[in-house]
Amino acid sequence: MDQTVMVYIVLITMSGALHVILAIIAYMNRHAFEGMRTFLWFSCFIAIYAFGYALSLASTTIKGMEFWTAIQYLGMPFSAPATLILVLQYIGYDRHLNKKTYFLYYLIPSISFLLLVTNDYHHLFYQSVYLEYRNATPIMQITVGQWYLIHGAYTFGTLAIAFVLLSIYWFKGESRQTKQVVILLTGILVPIVASFSYLIGLTPSSLDTVPIAMLFSSSLYLYSIISTKFLLVPPIEKDYIFESMGDAVLVLDQTYHIKDFNKAAYTIFTNVNIGEHIAAVLGVDNQILPLLKKVHAESVILESEMGNGPSKEYYQVKISSIKRGESTIVGTTIIFTNITEQKKEQLNLTKLAYTDVLTQIYNRAYVLSIGEKMFASHDKMAVVLFDIDHFKKINDTFGHLGGDEALKHIANLCKSMVRENGIFGRYGGEEFILFLFGTEMKGAVVIAGKLRRLIEESPLHYNEKVINITASFGVAVKEKDIALSPLIHEADKALYASKREGRNTVRLAANGEYITLSSVIAAGKY
Repeated sequence: MDQTVMVYIVLITMSGALHVILAIIAYMNRHAFEGMRTFLWFSCFIAIYAFGYALSLASTTIKGMEFWTAIQYLGMPFSAPATLILVLQYIGYDRHLNKKTYFLYYLIPSISFLLLVTNDYHHLFYQSVYLEYRNATPIMQITVGQWYLIHGAYTFGTLAIAFVLLSIYWFKGESRQTKQVVILLTGILVPIVASFSYLIGLTPSSLDTVPIAMLFSSSLYLYSIISTKFLLVPPIEKDYIFESMGDAVLVLDQTYHIKDFNKAAYTIFTNVNIGEHIAAVLGVDNQILPLLKKVHAESVILESEMGNGPSKEYYQVKISSIKRGESTIVGTTIIFTNITEQKKEQLNLTKLAYTDVLTQIYNRAYVLSIGEKMFASHDKMAVVLFDIDHFKKINDTFGHLGGDEALKHIANLCKSMVRENGIFGRYGGEEFILFLFGTEMKGAVVIAGKLRRLIEESPLHYNEKVINITASFGVAVKEKDIALSPLIHEADKALYASKREGRNTVRLAANGEYITLSSVIAAGKY
């Protein structure tokens, strides 16, 4: 046997064997992806083609060669539409596939096989078949018939369409799995080139090089399955999952540059681009940046605020390292989960815990808890207690809704005057309390006086009526040997002294007496 033919047979047999291995792998993973079933049929078709051609080359008679050629055509013509179907499934166009389209895809290959095995009766596939000898080794030669041209055009056409569709899919950037797409494109292009070379007579002794070319393609496929899980979890599904995630995902390389991101990330960071440094996306002062270098064995989870005012949103941020093997870190993922609704609900619940529902200022419990803490850390502190004069009359005249509006009116007036060193809240009913930290007698009585005048000079307009409101005030200033509760009690006594003396006044608790602001000034204490 000619040495070249022998080498061909060996290489073609290896190609067939590799495709048998690929078929076994595809069968074992046939449930991973619908395209894996197509890949199983594709591998079987190529294996039949390769073994059939090898046995045809090994045959010594024309009848034997024709028989094994017929076996080839149980595989070869069906491999091209199988390739196209695989590409359609790979790029997510499998919705166009059904029993009817499968029938149409495989119709011409089926006709080709039938015409080949009955060629002696019509010669539509081969006009003639004869032997040529290469170093005493017989090789079957053919003169193509009319259907052979149709068969060849269909084979080239389906492969070309598959190549173009996959190329468009890749160039549009719809796949992030470049290695897999390139391997699949190569696996389509190689048989096209080899088949074209065979048709124009560039192969030695007119030997078909396609099965040998498929040895290269099958090696690529096997490598890709091992290295990138080719078709086991197809890129279209991974991309779909990645893109359809509600969570925003940023994938960084080892230098913290953006390697990948999904659509959800773009809705948060409109300036995100592949290759951009993460600091340019998040901002150089972002709290996430220092944590990136600290992520090793475990993920880091934190909360982050984005935006301002009503548009402010809250995110749970999970930072995880991407590892190759057990310890080699090759990148980082940052996942942003929008927790705005949960956070707002939590803030609302927290707010309810320290806010008076009606007036939206601090409630009694919260004001007292802050007062206790600040009392322990400040040598100077004042308590101002005041309540609305004749509040029952307001309720009786204008109803409880009018009374509620009066309370809200007073709360809004007074909270605007509270400085950073004070805390203001509703003490109960129509009574309010103000703690002033670091404040002596002088500052306390001045603020109380301003509040009294502000209330008096700011009537409430309610239902086209004017409600004139006044308030009575009691002030107590911290002394060294007094606790907070007695101090509040002293302010309360001063408040009631103010009410006894005609209301709409300020009384100061001083040495067991409850004196007016004018008395304080006259005594030289102011």
